[in-house]
Amino acid sequence: MRRKVVKMNSKAKSRIMILITLGILFALAPIINNNLNINRGSSDDYNFNNENLQTSAVSGKIHIDNNWTAAKSAGICTGNGTYSEPYVIEDLVIDGGGSGSCILIENSNVYFKIENCTVFNSGSGTYDAGIELVSVSNGLLINNTASNHDNWGLYLAVSNNNTVSENVANNNDRGIVLIYSDNNTLSGNAANSNTFWYGINLIDSENNILSKNIVNSNLNGIVLRESHNNTISENIANSNMYHGILLFDSHYNIFTQNMIKDNGFNDFGGAPGFYIGAGADTSHGNSIFLNCFINNNVNAFDDGVNYWDNGLKGNYWSNYNGSDPDGNGIGNIPYIISGAAGSQDNFPLMNCPIAQGGGFPIGLIILISVISGGAVIGVGILLIIRRKKKRIQ
Repeated sequence: MRRKVVKMNSKAKSRIMILITLGILFALAPIINNNLNINRGSSDDYNFNNENLQTSAVSGKIHIDNNWTAAKSAGICTGNGTYSEPYVIEDLVIDGGGSGSCILIENSNVYFKIENCTVFNSGSGTYDAGIELVSVSNGLLINNTASNHDNWGLYLAVSNNNTVSENVANNNDRGIVLIYSDNNTLSGNAANSNTFWYGINLIDSENNILSKNIVNSNLNGIVLRESHNNTISENIANSNMYHGILLFDSHYNIFTQNMIKDNGFNDFGGAPGFYIGAGADTSHGNSIFLNCFINNNVNAFDDGVNYWDNGLKGNYWSNYNGSDPDGNGIGNIPYIISGAAGSQDNFPLMNCPIAQGGGFPIGLIILISVISGGAVIGVGILLIIRRKKKRIQ
């Protein structure tokens, strides 16, 4: 009888140890995942040893001009071009050979996806890019690396209703551009260290969504030229040589929950973190609120008629000198914006509303994780104790 009890106790202890281990892993999982997500966006390197990447079977560059059926027959893609079964180009490494674009899709309105491809060494011609879409709709570019090009990383012209997500376009002359392109979504991309002009640029493009992109250490971060009614939210634009965000003749755009930090420090007199151009290039009707302006050379400059709060809340300014006597989180005096327009933020925030580490604050993640992991362990032990009592009875 005693041996049986000892055996049962040993089994119970083993189960408890397993549950504790699982609980710890459960607790740590969000922290690990959060760190991975933060680190991915800031990487300037691409890895040719990724096991998911395979050398292209199509001997170099891809050019599809509304001839997907022929491309499928040649083994370039799979799928049928429908919403549920799009054409798919994936897992390729393509050397552009120093001329033209590595992947060029033209005159296409079927559903397609380009995924997990690494493209490099495109040409230096006017329109050459890692991936180029011209007169294209219903495309999805996801998790591709288009870095180290002499011109554009990703180039979309006259292309509507496409999604560009989780791509890396670093160390090019220019990162990602939309020209005469409407109703596209750019989300979760990294466009860093593009030193000739910008990370992301919209030219004559409307009703696009730019969200959760990282544009650091470029000449300029996000640039809008003659582009209207776009939504720019939750992006990070840090440490760009001139401007984090730059507007020329662009109206009725919304900028919210963006981090604009450490921009405009250069050897040519400095520049504002958020710049709305003067003269013929000025912009009006833009709404800018719930953003964080931190330690820019000049936080913002406005020569147009724009709105720096939403009527209830404005932005956080690292050099704001007001106070918050009633403790409602909003400063007691407006923040004055540089520039001839005489603009001001009427409801400046006392604290930055954006977690600067990316995502939720790490302390909160740890607390939630520990509580969740402890709950898993506690429930498991309780079930074992109840089972043991039931056997004794």
